[in-house]
Amino acid sequence: MKQRFFRSGYKLGVILCLLLVSVYGRAQQGIIINLAPIDGIELTPDNLFNFQVQSTMPGTNNVTVKGLIHYRNSTMLLSYTFTCALKQGMNILSADMVHPSWQFSSSALQELFMIYKKLPDGTYEYCVTVTPQLKSGVEYTGGSFDDCLYHRAGDLFLINLIEPDNNAKIHEYNPLLTWVANYQFASELTYRIRIAEIKQGQNTQNAIARNNPIYDENNLMTNSIVYPVYAKPLVAGQPYAWTVDAYYKGILLGGAETWKFTIIEDSILKEVPAVQSYYDFEKHNSDTRLFAVGVLKLKYVSQSPKDTLTLQLFDEGNQPIKMPQPKIALIPGDNLMEIDLYNKLDLKHEKRYTLHIVTKAQAAYDIPFMYINPLFIKN
Repeated sequence: MKQRFFRSGYKLGVILCLLLVSVYGRAQQGIIINLAPIDGIELTPDNLFNFQVQSTMPGTNNVTVKGLIHYRNSTMLLSYTFTCALKQGMNILSADMVHPSWQFSSSALQELFMIYKKLPDGTYEYCVTVTPQLKSGVEYTGGSFDDCLYHRAGDLFLINLIEPDNNAKIHEYNPLLTWVANYQFASELTYRIRIAEIKQGQNTQNAIARNNPIYDENNLMTNSIVYPVYAKPLVAGQPYAWTVDAYYKGILLGGAETWKFTIIEDSILKEVPAVQSYYDFEKHNSDTRLFAVGVLKLKYVSQSPKDTLTLQLFDEGNQPIKMPQPKIALIPGDNLMEIDLYNKLDLKHEKRYTLHIVTKAQAAYDIPFMYINPLFIKN
């Protein structure tokens, strides 16, 4: 009797163990999503689906895959949904294997991501959820499986400041600020420029982030701007931080590095006369203190009824600069000429140039002068 009871108990124990193993095995059936292959890289429509899905469910199972990219503290998001078949084991997805249905929070975001393959600036969360579908009329009760990653998108080196140089000492109270955007769709961008005072103990990043800007301009269509007269006047000796952000239809793409410039008093500009007189180069050849504020004013007395002047311009390195009007016809007597340097040529502020002049009678003159950009003269 005891032996039968022992055998029955043994069989019952084996059955319980098998049931437990079966239940445990079913509990282990599921899906593991691995987003590690795309963690830390810039997401595009080409690599967005390059993650791995491991299925411990037997056979092949149809699943619904949903993805969501959502920006923190923003209503900006994009999502997709598609179905696919997962085999037991490791499944490696890719863009050419799926046919997603997309949703975007705005048409601008859709264009930016799908056409130009860029994501906006900011921190976003990318979550992928996989839900098994019904199979043979039996509903899978294990629920959905998901995984998420966080990433900071920002194109720091696709927007570059050009002028003034970083840590530049400049003399202009209304400087020309220039930058360049290295996007293939740069012509469709608008820009925001900010300038802020740098206070004691601050670096340029802190100054831009914490201080109220003295100049903040949005929706700029060009890659340069002269510091406007309506902005708060810049002060000599005060260091300033400046940066530029790029936008695509109102969506922030990224910002440039923050640079610094300081205005210093310019002793040369104090020597520039307010009214430029005409320079008689026959009497003052090789005058080294000649200034040309936007234009070079010359005087020449001609004794010939059909006299001409041939002009050649050279920079400090004695390299020729093409003149828009290399010859000037003269009239007998006084000839007052104004050579437009600001609108016709691209000369550098406070750089020395030499104008070589040859008359019809082969008399030669060299006129050294310093070019002054009229935009940089303090009114």
